[in-house]
Amino acid sequence: MTIRLQNLALLAATVFVFAANYPSPKEDIQRPWEVWAIRSVLDKKPRMLTLALDKECYAAYDLVKGKLYKVWKGGITLEGAAYTNKKDIQPGSWGTAYMCDSLPASPWHVSIRGNDEPARVLYKGYAFKNQQIYLHFALVLSSKDTVLVTERPEFVRNTAGKPGLERMITTSKVPEGVAVSLQTFEGIRALPSNKTTYLATYFDPLPEQFPPPPTPKAVHPGRALMDKSDCFVCHKVDENEVGPAFQRVAQRYPNNKKSVDLLVNKIREGGTGVWGTGVMNSHALLTEPELTAMVSYIFTLKPKEIVVQKPVGQPKKEQVVQRINSPGFGAPLEKVHPSYDLQTLHTKNFKPRVGALAFKPDGRLLVTTWDEVGGVYLLDNVTTGDTNKITVKRIASGLAEPLGIEVVNGEIYVLQKHELTKLIDTDGDEIIDEYRVVCNSWGVTADFHEFAFGLVYKEGYFYVTLSMAMRLKPDEKQLPDRGRTIKIAPNGSFESVNYGLRTPNGIGLGVDNELFVTDNQGQWLPGNKFIHVKKGEFNGMAWGWLSDEPAPRMVPPAIWLPEDEIGNSPSEPVLIKEGPYKGQMLHGDVTHGGIQRDFLEKINGEYQGAVFRFSQGFEAGVNRLRWGPDGALYVGEVGMAGGGWSWKDRVQGLQKIKYNGKSTFEMLAVRAKPQGFEIEFTEPLKEGQKLRPADILIHQWWYLPTKNYGGPKMDLTAMNVEKLSISEDRTRVFLEIPNLKKEHVVYFRLPDTLKSHGGQSLWSSEAWYTLNNIPN
Repeated sequence: MTIRLQNLALLAATVFVFAANYPSPKEDIQRPWEVWAIRSVLDKKPRMLTLALDKECYAAYDLVKGKLYKVWKGGITLEGAAYTNKKDIQPGSWGTAYMCDSLPASPWHVSIRGNDEPARVLYKGYAFKNQQIYLHFALVLSSKDTVLVTERPEFVRNTAGKPGLERMITTSKVPEGVAVSLQTFEGIRALPSNKTTYLATYFDPLPEQFPPPPTPKAVHPGRALMDKSDCFVCHKVDENEVGPAFQRVAQRYPNNKKSVDLLVNKIREGGTGVWGTGVMNSHALLTEPELTAMVSYIFTLKPKEIVVQKPVGQPKKEQVVQRINSPGFGAPLEKVHPSYDLQTLHTKNFKPRVGALAFKPDGRLLVTTWDEVGGVYLLDNVTTGDTNKITVKRIASGLAEPLGIEVVNGEIYVLQKHELTKLIDTDGDEIIDEYRVVCNSWGVTADFHEFAFGLVYKEGYFYVTLSMAMRLKPDEKQLPDRGRTIKIAPNGSFESVNYGLRTPNGIGLGVDNELFVTDNQGQWLPGNKFIHVKKGEFNGMAWGWLSDEPAPRMVPPAIWLPEDEIGNSPSEPVLIKEGPYKGQMLHGDVTHGGIQRDFLEKINGEYQGAVFRFSQGFEAGVNRLRWGPDGALYVGEVGMAGGGWSWKDRVQGLQKIKYNGKSTFEMLAVRAKPQGFEIEFTEPLKEGQKLRPADILIHQWWYLPTKNYGGPKMDLTAMNVEKLSISEDRTRVFLEIPNLKKEHVVYFRLPDTLKSHGGQSLWSSEAWYTLNNIPN
């Protein structure tokens, strides 16, 4: 997405109103000119701030070094996952530079009584005032003194009409005997202590700038087509990811016309079943020659020789049980849970890709968006569920992939890709004027996959999860902070809680007010996880182990979420506080779709439990869940178009579900017992209904982590129920099952014909229990 400044200046104060005859608030009145700012990676540099000062002038600051990086005429290309649904690319500048700083060092210099003093530069945030932007930095001295620096850049012209940049720099809290100077493009400039200095630089005028045309590359025409399509969202050339590596595809089929025709049809039609149960999108709009060129390129990747390594231990043959799969019975659900009513809150004018949700104390809803706007929106009247009454007001923009938001004592905190930020309204109009840094000291690179997920506030601290980079070079390692849950103190310091996470897109408070995190399957992670956060625990992703010593043993999750069966991209977990499922948890899923329910119990002091299908019927994949003041569960939906991280290629939506009092017949809980399991139902079983041990399908397996994407089920075994008994009130069934093993997953599928005393059929017949410990 190539952006010109003229189009972006209007983003600063947009208000969407869905109420009939609603008067336009003052923020809807456009000013003659407004500075526009965006946080992002830029030109492969993380933690950048780009400013549109005028149609003639962009400026970018490297916030890590506290320096002006570049001034130019042109624009920026907003490319990447959040902007154009493409991996392996990030925003970049285009046009002609007036000036550019390539020096690696910080430009700030401090001396005490003539002696050079090392100073640590800290970026503290920025604020808007009178249509101008003010950047704040701190210089921390070895004496523990802190010098404050404020910079206000502005586009100017001299009397001859030449364009220029004026930097108004103010120093404060400078102790006696301390001198501060700044390395500029013209040289080192001394800054008067506790005063304001104006530094102006003028440039030769530049002609109108245009985005550069795509650079032609000598590549296979099929590869060029694949780069433009969504192929590399799910596939890599030489490693399995969501889909198989293209080298594996080329190795599997002989290079002949029959294979080409088969693969062309497969890509055109999409579907599942060849490489597992993952679904490939249809590509019906591609022509026959285009598809043939793509398949031709895939066959050029056929390795000359492939060494096949057998996994340690082979799974046993699964006992075949003939059952017809339908929604909730061997297949994902398709409808909303019968005990809940669904209301849609988005409209054609406001349909967000939701990054995060939070409620203000007055009941209004805050929504952040994972898109090119990077916005925060304030929604009024959402509890009515009536889109004719809901008003939507954008109060902030230019944030870098805001995937977490929390309100603490009425104050708004947003988690950006590289920073935890406090949003401040200084003049009472609810439009954010100041973006103040709380913490931005964790390690980052320019990798697209280094997301920051959250946000949870507990007992005075913020909790955040940091995902790992995915496109490192062979000689590169993960930065030490990646793949961790971190705990951020009010003073901005942070500490690691656990590590070895891959893509932990979900953190929330659950049972016993404990923290829980979900993680995605991938390399070294054979399945998705529902994790109880505990200090110092290693969660298995080997890329996060940076020592040459052998990695520690992976701590098993509280619940495994088997890939393609009950999860693909699990997201935010929440505790159910009311209703028949009170005390259990829910979590969403962006790719598998819908919401799943989690029952937890403590065995030998550790959490473990079962996951059940809960609800589908939403507009898109579920990313964020938040209980509202009306008792409804607000559902924020997201996705990345083109496959790989979306449910049915849908990427936007905001809805809510609310308990309607109706009873739904399903498994309420599965509990581990010394000799087997107890299954509890939401309603008594039908009188006289026979239930035999052979009617219940049970499998047991364990997971083998490997360097490949996902991992095999090991020792997959069909289990026998030796004894079955039903409680007197017919709400519980006890299953005595010999040969159960700890640290295994146990899968249950009940007979599809089971009925409740009221004649209801099961809503879903399946459960997956993670048996980390067997009760004594």
